[in-house]
Amino acid sequence: MAPLKVLIAGVGIAGPALALWLTRIGCDITLIERNSSLRDTGHQVDLRGQGVVIMKLMGIEDAVRAVLCSEPGMRFIDHQGKSKVFIAANRTGKGTQSATSEFEIMRGDLVNILYEATRGLKGVKYVFDTSIRDFTQDEGSPDGKVHVTFSDGRQEDYDILVGAEGFGSTTRKIMLGPSFPDPRHDLGVHVAYYTAPSREGDSNDWTMCMMPGRKFIQTRKDKPENIRVYLGTYGKCEALHGAKTLAERKAAWVELFRGSEGAQLDRFLQALSESPMADDLYSQHMTQIRLPEGAWSRGRVVLIGDAAYCPTPFGGGVGTTAALIGAYLFAGELAKRWKENGESLGTPDIEEASKEYERLLRPFITSEQEGHNWFLKAFFPETKLGIWIFYTIVWIMVSLGLDRLLLNLMAPEESEKLEYPDYFGLQKR
Repeated sequence: MAPLKVLIAGVGIAGPALALWLTRIGCDITLIERNSSLRDTGHQVDLRGQGVVIMKLMGIEDAVRAVLCSEPGMRFIDHQGKSKVFIAANRTGKGTQSATSEFEIMRGDLVNILYEATRGLKGVKYVFDTSIRDFTQDEGSPDGKVHVTFSDGRQEDYDILVGAEGFGSTTRKIMLGPSFPDPRHDLGVHVAYYTAPSREGDSNDWTMCMMPGRKFIQTRKDKPENIRVYLGTYGKCEALHGAKTLAERKAAWVELFRGSEGAQLDRFLQALSESPMADDLYSQHMTQIRLPEGAWSRGRVVLIGDAAYCPTPFGGGVGTTAALIGAYLFAGELAKRWKENGESLGTPDIEEASKEYERLLRPFITSEQEGHNWFLKAFFPETKLGIWIFYTIVWIMVSLGLDRLLLNLMAPEESEKLEYPDYFGLQKR
């Protein structure tokens, strides 16, 4: 029996994670990436709940721990840099995680770990500077194929096509067609992330300074030589939408925050304008992907990660965790049917696996998407009084030990046991 031929579009977190699991059933896997090399940049991400459990089952815990960010906790500060509230990280490995997770890691480091864990495996091939131009699939045939046309004009057939290119997924757009309703759900927030030179005395804490006018500035420090800066604003920003080049995006963010009161704001705006480090600027209009039930797949084409269910790009460690869970569930459901059917899979089997993966994961995604909206709005007070009220409420909760209740609403519950089917017999009894 020929191995299952799988094409995965997108070499971020969900795609390589899926490839790792699919090697357990001997698949012939090709991963394509539109960029000419591995895109191992990005901001700090974290793993929580079942994301931690699955990461350990993947066998990459030691590699992850070797590059964790040493962040003491989250500190709310005023515009002069004075501490208002501190929420310490929970490093015990037990109980509810803090705002700073036990597993804080730079996105690029996690991408590299997954790439290194899979690129030498039998049946795995990476192809860069390549994307999908179009595809069709055979309808009504149990032995049908997905016929893919690549960006260079080359054509090839696959048993399964997986879209894992993020919330702007080309695979999703082609699969659903031009008449399908826009699945993007606007959260009303714009965020910029970039790197700036560090200075002696810079805090290792995750600092958060709220600013009047529904803005914030945050910093996080994962390396001695630099500091990561986050700017956020709530509301319409026409100048940001019109900025196309890097220089235009930088200028738009500087102008948007000019004259605002934020901790070391002038320093970080100057770095954004003048420092080559800030050329990694990533500007994002925060958006969720909300597809209706049954729309995560069509026949032999399946979406995972942000392409299917971008939960929220704001806090809680949900996006990375959901990517790992989704990859595990889809691969597991395929493996289950592959074993039941004598190491073969027809179109009905793939469709069943896709629907069951969605059925298992959708309740978690729905809960996280809907549960974050209220907190997101509260995170952007309009006035100085609103900021004082927010800080005071958080201070009271921390002082009374009630901050864990708030964090339970924001992030997945922690567990040391796999709460999904143990498809591969890896859970310790």
